[in-house]
Amino acid sequence: MHRSLVPCTALAAVLSCAVPLAARCSPVVPSPVSAAVDRGPAVAAGAYLAGIVAGHEGDSSQAADFMFRALAADPNSMAVRAPAFLFAAMAGDPRAARLASLPGSGMIGALVSANQAASSGDWRAAANAYAGLNDLPLAHAVRPLLLAWALQGEGRTDDALQVLAQVPGNSPLAGAVALEAGSIADYAGKVAAAASLYRTVQGVFQASGLGSVQLIGSYLARNGHPAEAAAMVQALAQRIPAIGMIAPGLVRSLDRPVISSPSEGLARAYLAIALAMLDGENAASADSARDGRPPGEGHEVVRFMLRFALVMDPHLTAARLSLADLIAPAHPHAALELLGAVPASDPLSPLVSLRIATLLASTGQTAASLDRLHAITASLPDRPEPWQTLGDVLSDAKQFGAAIPAYDRAMAARRKLNGGHLSGDDWQLLFARAVAFDRQNQWTKARADLDHALALSPTEPFLLNYLGYSLVERNEDLPQARTLIRRALVAKPDDGAIRDSLGWVMLREGDVPGAVTTLERAAEQNPEDPTVNFHLGAAYWAAGRHTEAEDQWRWALVLGPDSADADKIRDALKRAEQASAQSEGAAK
Repeated sequence: MHRSLVPCTALAAVLSCAVPLAARCSPVVPSPVSAAVDRGPAVAAGAYLAGIVAGHEGDSSQAADFMFRALAADPNSMAVRAPAFLFAAMAGDPRAARLASLPGSGMIGALVSANQAASSGDWRAAANAYAGLNDLPLAHAVRPLLLAWALQGEGRTDDALQVLAQVPGNSPLAGAVALEAGSIADYAGKVAAAASLYRTVQGVFQASGLGSVQLIGSYLARNGHPAEAAAMVQALAQRIPAIGMIAPGLVRSLDRPVISSPSEGLARAYLAIALAMLDGENAASADSARDGRPPGEGHEVVRFMLRFALVMDPHLTAARLSLADLIAPAHPHAALELLGAVPASDPLSPLVSLRIATLLASTGQTAASLDRLHAITASLPDRPEPWQTLGDVLSDAKQFGAAIPAYDRAMAARRKLNGGHLSGDDWQLLFARAVAFDRQNQWTKARADLDHALALSPTEPFLLNYLGYSLVERNEDLPQARTLIRRALVAKPDDGAIRDSLGWVMLREGDVPGAVTTLERAAEQNPEDPTVNFHLGAAYWAAGRHTEAEDQWRWALVLGPDSADADKIRDALKRAEQASAQSEGAAK
C-alpha cells in the first residue's frame, strides 16, 4: 500500500557543517569498476575480479587486498594498479602511498602522499606536499586548511595562522578556516588569539555545529568559563534535539583539549572539508529535484575526505558517524564494522549505539537490534530518540502492538522536553504511531494522530498521501481524499506512489479514463511495485480491457506483494476467471 514512511535524518543534522561548500565537485579519479582486466596470469585476473566484487559490496579493505594480490602476480598491469590504489586509499590502507604517484591519480594521490608524510612525523615533507597541491578548484579550496596544520606540525604557528588569514572571507570554507585558525592558536597556547578567532567563528559565521561547540566549548571550559561552555551544548541540544542524548557526556569532555596533536588537527580539517562538501552536494541535489533535473553524482570525494580524517585520527568518532551514514544505504555491514570500533567511553557513543541498532535492523538482525535498543532505553529512559527508534524497529518487524507503547513513551518524553506539547518534526513520531494504530485496526486513533501531524506539518507529502490513500481504501470522503493526494503530488510531482494514490481515487470516483492514464504513468515510474500494478489492472478491468487486467495482476503477483495485497490480487484473478466462465456459458 502507498502510505510510505519517512527516514530519520537526525544524524545528518547533528553532524552538519555550518558553512556549506558552494561548488560541487566530481570525482577526481576514475571509478575502479570501469577498469578492464589486462590479459595476464589467471591468478591476477581472478584476484582482480574478486577485488571488484568486494568493492561493490563496500569492503574496500578486502578489495585492496585482492587488488594487491593481483598486482603481485602482474606488476605491470595499469588496469590493476589504478583500482588497487583507489581501494587502498578508500580503506585507509598505507599501501596506497606506494601507488600515489600513478599517472591520473590527481588530487587524491597527492593527498595520500602528503598524509603518509604527516603520519610518519615528517611535517616538512607534508607541508611541501600540501603546498604543492595542483590548481583544481577543490584543491585550491582545501590547501590552506591542510597546509596550516602541517606547518603547525613543524612548530611554525605564526606561518600557519598567516596561511589561513589569507583565505578570503567569502570563501565557501571561510567559517571552517576561522575555526581551524582558532584551534591552531588554542593548541599552540596563544590564548588571546584563540579567543579572538573563536569569537569570529561565533559572531561572523554564526557557526554552531557539533565541531565548533566541541572546540570552542573546550577552550571556554579550560579558560575559566565552564558555564558558558555548558550553555553552548544546551543551545545545540535545543536546535538539534538528538544532541540531548549526548549532552551530559559532551559537557564532561570539555575540560580537556579536543586536539592534542597536529595529526588530530589535520583529521578535523578533513572532517570540516567533507561536511562542507556534503552540505553543498545535498543543496545541489535539492535544487536539482526542485528544478526537475537529475540528482548529482555520488559522494566519492567526500568519502575520501572522511577516510583521510580517520587515517589521521582513528578516534574521530564524528568522522566515523559521517562515513557510516554515507555508506550505510548501499553497504550497511561495512557501516556496522566502522561504528563497532567506537568505545563506550566516547562522548558520542549513545548516538553511535543508536545508529548501530538501526543498522542491525536493516541487515535483518532484528533480535540484536531490539536487545541493544532495550539497553539504550534503560540507560536513557527520559530521551525520546531511543523509544522512537525502538518503535520503528518493532513496526518494521510488523510487531505493531508492541510498537505503540514505545511510541507512547517517546511522545511522553518529547512533550516533557517541549513544555507539554509536540512541535516541528514531531509530526514524524505522530505519523509513525498512526501507522501502527492503523495496522492494529484502530483507525480512530490513527486518524487523530494523522490530523495532529498535519497540523504540525500541513504540506508534508507523506502525511497527505497516507491520509488520502487511507480514506480511499475505506471509501470515505473521496473528494477530501482526492484533495489531499493532489496536494501531496504538487509537493512531490515525481513520486510514483503518490501518483498511484491519485489514480486509485480517480477509479473509485468513476473516472476510468483518467485513472487508466494516471496509473499507467505511475507504473512507468514504479514498474516493479506490486500495488501499482494491481491498481492498474483494476483500471484496465473497469475499462473493459480484461486480458490486459489479468496480465497486470499476474505480473503484480510475480513482484512479491505482502500477504494482504497478494490476497486481493488472487481474489481479483479469481473473480476475473469466474466472469470469463459466466461469459462463455452465456455465449453457449
